[in-house]
Amino acid sequence: MKKGFLSALLIATTLSGAAQAETIFEAMGSAYENNPTLQAQRAYLRSIDEKAAIARSGFRPTISLNGGYNDLKTNDDLETSTTVNEGQTGTTISADITQPVFSGFSTVNTVKSTDSAIRAQQNSLMNVEQETLLSASTAYFDVIQNKAIVDLQKNNEKLLKKRLDETLERFKVGEVTRTDVSQARARYSSAQADRIDSEGTLESSIAEYVRIIGNEPKDLTEPGDINKYLPKDFRSAYEYAKEHNYSIQEARHQLDSQTYNVAAQTGALLPVVNLTGSVSKNNSDPHGYDGEHTTDNVEWGVNMSVPLYSAGETRAKIRQSKYQKWQAQENVLAAERQVRYDIKNAWEFMVTNKARISSIKDQVKANEVALDGVQKEEALGNRTILDVLNAYQELLNSNVEEVKAKRDYYVSSMQLLMAMGKLTAKDLELEVELYDAQKYYDETKGKWLTLSIDD
Repeated sequence: MKKGFLSALLIATTLSGAAQAETIFEAMGSAYENNPTLQAQRAYLRSIDEKAAIARSGFRPTISLNGGYNDLKTNDDLETSTTVNEGQTGTTISADITQPVFSGFSTVNTVKSTDSAIRAQQNSLMNVEQETLLSASTAYFDVIQNKAIVDLQKNNEKLLKKRLDETLERFKVGEVTRTDVSQARARYSSAQADRIDSEGTLESSIAEYVRIIGNEPKDLTEPGDINKYLPKDFRSAYEYAKEHNYSIQEARHQLDSQTYNVAAQTGALLPVVNLTGSVSKNNSDPHGYDGEHTTDNVEWGVNMSVPLYSAGETRAKIRQSKYQKWQAQENVLAAERQVRYDIKNAWEFMVTNKARISSIKDQVKANEVALDGVQKEEALGNRTILDVLNAYQELLNSNVEEVKAKRDYYVSSMQLLMAMGKLTAKDLELEVELYDAQKYYDETKGKWLTLSIDD
């Protein structure tokens, strides 16, 4: 019996690797390409990219074409006389252009502020990408874990059913008591309940897998080459994160944006200079007179506006922008502290689970030996059936704990990579077409006239 039991446990804890198996990297690649949350964030970033074109519009001219038609008739009715003037008709058409020349450096600093804000949003997108890949990998490992636990519970149920049948046969010949039968039956019923519960958990994890990754899991395999992406020690992980963590990068770019915004708001206190031009053509046709009168006008000029007082609004906006810069400075410090905590927490969790796996393996071996010994002693009459059932349960529990420890180790590894800023499609070398946020930004900031968007 021991040989069959241990073989069943070995099969249950071995994560299958069929020819059509989906690897962890393929699953994350599917999430990278198909996850709706990530796709929505990319679309949002594209909308933020348009702020670059909006900010640069302050450098560009505004042009308008105007036209009009008028029909004037006059009728004066006085007591002494009546004067009727048939009036006149006229048309006017003009083209006006305004070219900003100087705006107190507000436009220049607005452009710089906007560019930094977009850089911050690009880093925010990378965080969403990492969160998506972390969710995908966690869902992947959850399915593997829960499938293995279901297999363990099924094998345990099968073996306990066999033990119950054997106990019933022995009861019929008087070798064991009714108490022994009840104990065997209770353990078998408990195994059935545990198997049903584990199957429900598995189905729930499969649903989560489909939600995040977009397809049903098939023959998932335990990753064998994930360790090559992990750092050697905590210090190297933290040093890398200080320069590459996307939350820190986002906070720093937000600080740059708010710094430029203070300068942009201050520029509202300086003069504004615009170059203007106008070309117009007026046609009038007075009734009662011969001929049509046409007037052509060409006008250009330089206009300057010097702000003196705007009811306190401008100065309030300057003070507001300074507080926002102060907030951004504190956010950088908060991000740096949070990253150190995340790195430390993930590192310790990963190291702990790695050591835990080793300890549980020793526990499994010890329980295997214990089960063998208890069964032999029970055959000699030195142990009860309850002792054998307890040995079965302890071996099952240790195998389940080993499966959970492996899952926790892999998830903590992914959390560490995310805290470092390395849980990206590029760093993991996923076989996908990488989304180039900078390319779309460069294309957008130079657009002048088009209304079309790129899918």
